[in-house]
Amino acid sequence: MFDDADAVPEGRWSALEERLRAGLVAVLPLRVELIEQRRPVVLASASHGNGRTLRSVVDGAALTGGVEPEGLPLARLLERGAGHLRAAAEAQRVQSEAAAQQARALAAFAAARPASALDRTDTEVGAAAAASRAARPAALTAVSEWAVDEVMVALRLSAPATSALLTDSITLVQQLPATLAALEVGDLTWAHARMLCEVLAPIAEDTVRGQVEARVLARAGGKNVSALRVAAKRAVLRADASAAARRLAAAVRDRSVRVHPGADGMASLTATLPVPVARACYRMLEAYALDCATPGDGRTTDQRMVDCLVDLLLRPDADGRPPVRAQLTVVAGVGTLTGGDEPGEVDGQPVPAELVRALAAALGLLPPTPPDNHAATDPDTAADTDTGTAADTDSGTAAGTAADTDADTAAGTDPAKSDSAPADTDTEGSTGTGTGGQASAALAELLNLRSVAGTGLAELPRIAVIDELSGQLRALTFPSEIRRTATTGQSLRPPPPTAGYQPSAALQRFVRARDRRCRFPGCRAPAERCDLDHNTRYPDGATSCDNLCCLCRHHHRLSHQAPGWTMHRLPDGGLQWTTPTGDRVTTHPPRYGTDDDLPPPPEPRPTPTAGALGHPAPPDDEPAPF
Repeated sequence: MFDDADAVPEGRWSALEERLRAGLVAVLPLRVELIEQRRPVVLASASHGNGRTLRSVVDGAALTGGVEPEGLPLARLLERGAGHLRAAAEAQRVQSEAAAQQARALAAFAAARPASALDRTDTEVGAAAAASRAARPAALTAVSEWAVDEVMVALRLSAPATSALLTDSITLVQQLPATLAALEVGDLTWAHARMLCEVLAPIAEDTVRGQVEARVLARAGGKNVSALRVAAKRAVLRADASAAARRLAAAVRDRSVRVHPGADGMASLTATLPVPVARACYRMLEAYALDCATPGDGRTTDQRMVDCLVDLLLRPDADGRPPVRAQLTVVAGVGTLTGGDEPGEVDGQPVPAELVRALAAALGLLPPTPPDNHAATDPDTAADTDTGTAADTDSGTAAGTAADTDADTAAGTDPAKSDSAPADTDTEGSTGTGTGGQASAALAELLNLRSVAGTGLAELPRIAVIDELSGQLRALTFPSEIRRTATTGQSLRPPPPTAGYQPSAALQRFVRARDRRCRFPGCRAPAERCDLDHNTRYPDGATSCDNLCCLCRHHHRLSHQAPGWTMHRLPDGGLQWTTPTGDRVTTHPPRYGTDDDLPPPPEPRPTPTAGALGHPAPPDDEPAPF
């Protein structure tokens, strides 16, 4: 009878249930309510130090994550919501227990990486600079400087996050055992524990610290992190007033300004200041924002405060004072500059295409784009047509098409053969009158600049010639060089090797543009702040793009000094890092047009011919000496 019944849809009765209900109602004077099946689901598991496994079993209905069925009685809705909340609380307790176990494991790891056995002493050549040692957290002074990097690779965290995690773990185990115990049983969250590390750990005397810790934990029940922070600070000030003054002096020495990337092309500029100074600066910005408000000004107070801060720092209208100059590195495709949607980069951070165009317009490099003109045409087609036209004005169809193809699509095609592209494309572009044509003409003028005088540029813009399949940089050049190679039949290649140890200026630019940041796993140091490292030590290895990579100073030292670490250059240009624990991680230069750190696809290696885009010679496969 019910063989053709449908499966039970989510949140509704099945055909089988409907037929049962109808039959029962017809024969019995009873009210029938079908109760949905509830399945036990394992929410999480964690291993105790004694080997026992913790399993948290909750009602399967609590994990659906969907919208509750309509028409449920209020009491049942409240009951189901309580079930969801109990599941969330249980998950948090399990997370707290796991965090405590991780803290114990990381503290034990740090003890197995003593600085006395692994790091160079202050008097040895190549030791860490005094400023670097002074900047390390106190909890890490006895730990090898390379330990953070090992944890960073294993846990896939950033360097600051790893340093903070390792510091908090050591602090909890060595200085705040009662806090660690409360974390392990779920009385505190990891956020509470981190805050107590920050507030209580600076107390120098163990006895005083233990007393303050016990007093704070006794009052921790039901308090969120902010409320417990206030209570902890008051307890510290009451119990250790003289030490608080010393810590204040140390904190003032650590004042700083930081930039943190945000979402949608935004960033946060933060200054760490003494409280009175910070409050005074904030109040003054509020006053400036109030004074600059005018009738019809639709900006909020926060927006006017930000604008005032920018004006005060950059002084765009300062009379009698030199202008403020700040250098930014902008990476954008031709399609982006002429109306496409592909994001660009500013100092290594991805930003929306509109922000790139707005920056170019603000610097007077390109005409502003009307709001209703965005993406009026296909970005790729517009870029191809416009750029080809601009170059045609100077050097003819063949050269123009070569510049168009290589600059926009990251070429990989033969410039000498690119004159086979349809000629009507160039002709149409040259007669275009829309905003896209204006932007293309301005872009062509920008790329053909001979001097930066009178512009907002620090140096002349270059065209990055990109392999279309791999996204990897093949050459960094000017339009004039592209036209020359197209007419002479020569190929575009990376700069040649340098005879000596120091790379040429052109070779430095190419390697930094290719790598764009430090090549250590997870490090985001921009290439401009990196050393150029010979993967195979000079003079055994050449000073060439195939034997150079960008490494920040710390990871440059790690590649040559850290015991147990090796760095091996692969034939495809990847760097394979092996940690002392045997983990292997390979990094590649990020592809242009994306932030993906993926290996380039295998490419055929045909016999080079005149006029073909040159590929660099296979890199040396020998590991760098350490």
